[in-house]
Order: sequence, then C-alpha cells, then structure tokens
Amino acid sequence: MQTLFNYTTISTRLEKTTRTLFVTLNRPDWNNAFRLEMLFELESLLAWCTTRVEINSIFIDSSSPFFSSGYEYETLPKTSASNLDKINTKLQKIIFAMMQLPQTVVIDLGDGAETLASEFALGADIRIASRDAKISFNHCHYGLVPAAGGMSMLSTLISPSFARNWVLSGAPIKTRALTESGFLCETYESSTRSDVIRDILTDISKVAPVQRIQAKLGLFETLRSQFETGIVMDRKIAKASMVSEDWKTKKPETKEFDFMPAKSMSYAVKLSLIKNDEGPKNLEH
Repeated sequence: MQTLFNYTTISTRLEKTTRTLFVTLNRPDWNNAFRLEMLFELESLLAWCTTRVEINSIFIDSSSPFFSSGYEYETLPKTSASNLDKINTKLQKIIFAMMQLPQTVVIDLGDGAETLASEFALGADIRIASRDAKISFNHCHYGLVPAAGGMSMLSTLISPSFARNWVLSGAPIKTRALTESGFLCETYESSTRSDVIRDILTDISKVAPVQRIQAKLGLFETLRSQFETGIVMDRKIAKASMVSEDWKTKKPETKEFDFMPAKSMSYAVKLSLIKNDEGPKNLEH
C-alpha cells in the first residue's frame, strides 16, 4: 500500500489492487472525536478526491475498536454554541460532499459510534460494523440535537419510523434494526472482518467506473431536494434547541446533566428562532 499525505488526525494509504483510498481516523487519545481540526482535514482530503476518478472506492475506519465518540464529552460543557454550530455546519457539508463523490464510500463503524460519528456515517454509500456494534444517535442525552443530518438525512435514507425511534430514545440500536432498516449493509465477526472488507472492495473494483459514477450521481439527485430542504430545517431546530445551553450543565463529579425543564422554555422564544427566512438558496455545499 502507498501512504499519502501527512495529516495530524487521520492517516491515509492507497491500495492499487482495488484502487481504494483507505482513510483511518487516527486520534485515539480523543476517542477519535470530531474536533474541528479533524473535520478540516477530512474536508481537504475529500476535496482532493473529487477529481481523482481513477480511485474506485474510499474506505473509512478508525484506529480504535469503537469508531468514534462523536463529541469529545470531557470538553463538551466548555464548548460554546458558536463552536458547536461550526462543527455541525462543517460536518453537514462533509456528509453532503461524500454523497456526491465519484468514489463509492464505505465506512466500517467497528464496535460502534455515537452522536456526530453516527451522523458522519450517513454520507457513506455502504456501512458495515461488528455484529455486536453499539451505534446510537444519542445527541439528546447530552442536551443537543442531531443537527448535521441525523434528523433530515436519516429520515430520508431510512424509514422515518426507525429514525424517530433511534433519535428520540437515544438508545443503542439493535443489530437487527440496523440491518433491516438498511443503515448497515453487513455485519461481521472479528475473524471475518478482513474477508468482508476485501469482498466489498473487490466487488466495487469490478464495476464499470463510468457507469458506477453516473449511477451514484443519479441516486443522489433523486433525493437532493429533500436533503437541501431538510438541512435548512436541521439548522433552525439546532439554533432553537441551543437556547437552553443544556450541554453545559454536566457536573464535574458526575456523568449527569441538569437539564432545563421543558416548561421553562418559552414557546414564543422557540417559535421566533424556528421561524426565519433562511432557505436552501443560502446553503453552501
């Protein structure tokens, strides 16, 4: 394999046999959380990929068994609303870009993913994970909402009934639901992981490249308007939900949060935040 680039949060290598770019989240000391630094490096790499049509597939995994915690929980209470908004906006653009890349994107979620990492996986064309993976859209457990696509994009890509269950409970999703919903293409045992990955990448490499790229474009275009409308709504809802600043209330000595009671939130404030004139025309991709 040929090593590419010198990033500080991700490692990359190119396998010529299947023409696959391997991308590994490589900050286990952060639990591979999606800090802005990592998001900027991912964005830079994906921008490079847009013109590299000779690459058939992009395979993304993590240097730790658990793919990523999403948020960096220890520093979350100190994170400002503006920084959270920057993270959500950047991740949203990355997910949207992944869906339009000429390469087929495969993500291995390993032993699981939470919050932002689960949203990041929505940009993949094919998702796999360990048979016992713990995957959850548990943003609400931390006083936040899945604003990078975990509401609108998730509800578009899978049945809304699954999305409602997963987001509103925040509980780890059962493997059967992950596969039946289509969120996961395949699961594996530790002993079969390499074989599963090899078979998927080999199958992709056998597909006619021009037709594969065009087919991916066609599949995206059928959903583009839904994605664009949903992204705007995600941002509005996220802006409204941040008024309570609930993510800042974690007590240093406990894992608990002191959330604002729902009755304390003014309906008029929420409504004024949700109703604004931002539209799809203002989106940047």
